[in-house]
Amino acid sequence: MIENAFSFPSITVITLLGFGTLLAAGAIRRSIPREVSVFGPMLVAVATSVGALFYRLTVDPYLVSDEVTWHEQSIAVADYLLGHDQLPTGLHGGKEGYPWIIGPLYAATEPAPLVPIALGMLLFVLLVPVVGALTATATEELQLPERSANRAILFSCYFSALCPATAIWAPRMLREIICMFLVGIMILGFLKFLAKPRFGPLVLVALAATIMLSVRAQVAMGVVAGLLLSGVVVYATKFRSSIARVMIVAPVFLGIFTLTWTYVDSTADLSVESIALRNQALSDASSAFEGGDTAYQAGSIVDIILFNLPRAAFGPFPHEFNGSGAILLAIISNLFWLFCVVGAVLAIATVRNARAIGKPASRRFPRSVVVMITISLTLVAILSITAGNYGLVVRMRLMPLMALIPIAALGYTLWRNRRENLRSARRSRSITASRTVVS
Repeated sequence: MIENAFSFPSITVITLLGFGTLLAAGAIRRSIPREVSVFGPMLVAVATSVGALFYRLTVDPYLVSDEVTWHEQSIAVADYLLGHDQLPTGLHGGKEGYPWIIGPLYAATEPAPLVPIALGMLLFVLLVPVVGALTATATEELQLPERSANRAILFSCYFSALCPATAIWAPRMLREIICMFLVGIMILGFLKFLAKPRFGPLVLVALAATIMLSVRAQVAMGVVAGLLLSGVVVYATKFRSSIARVMIVAPVFLGIFTLTWTYVDSTADLSVESIALRNQALSDASSAFEGGDTAYQAGSIVDIILFNLPRAAFGPFPHEFNGSGAILLAIISNLFWLFCVVGAVLAIATVRNARAIGKPASRRFPRSVVVMITISLTLVAILSITAGNYGLVVRMRLMPLMALIPIAALGYTLWRNRRENLRSARRSRSITASRTVVS
């Protein structure tokens, strides 16, 4: 990991990446109220990522598994850019964007794995203001009192900074953090467009989607499908009739599902047998490219979804613990995932509750909440079909987390508000009753 890391070019590139991160954070910070300080959560994210890096350097300072593949492919791209070799071939389709991101860095620094690892760590820190901006959009639509809105934004920022799964994958030469950042930017740009239709946010969404398609194509297609579907759902909520809403959403959902399925099927065989083999012994695998020993005997695609969806959404389960490192990491990250799921359920249950909001609530769900919930569900559905093992499940869950964390922070804030308001109301009634008795 530390090969060529302390050369002058490597230190210079890492420093420039740090300055770029500060500029990007400043630009995203404009979407967050000035009263909310994101410096604290960002500092926590720095400490978390640096601590995870130090732990890895002391325990296992070598590139492993998928990292070796990306390292070799990035070297090939760097050699091509420097004119030492021909255009590299054999890059994974739908993943070739990552070597083309790291390749230029290698061309400037020599092959130094710590440089792309530093990029991932910096993007991890940058996720804090991105998540904060997403939460600010939701609180603005709900018109929450300033204190409650600021609390929700801070909750989401700290949730992002302390996410154990993110901290696990940040100090690695992998695509996860880059993908999380791109997913967050796509959602943020789309919400900005819904709030005020302009050309700029759409360009931002298109740019992030283009990069994402070359880095992780299936997730990019899932996010794009989720954005389109959520836009239709937002439009359908303007109609009071439930039948009208279903008639608008259902055909679009079927069309998007068919197009997405066709695209994924063109890049990977989605037959019952192939999916069953790819998802065999889900709890036993330790790498994203490993399978297990025994295949799950699925009889239909419905069987596969019923088998995989609960595991993708809530697994691993207690009975699946086998003492392996992959399952241990999956369980640790699953606790935070379930914490966010519970928060999202609280948000859905209380977002139209006047006691939680502190004012007469609207009949409609806020557009931002609809968009983020739709994207989360879409990505989990895709994950239930394409995930090969828990190692991959844990990494892929990071993508819907970008939409789930803001909703979870909103849910816990509204739940806390409702409890405080109920206690205040009981206290007021008690005081009034006491005064009546005295009179």
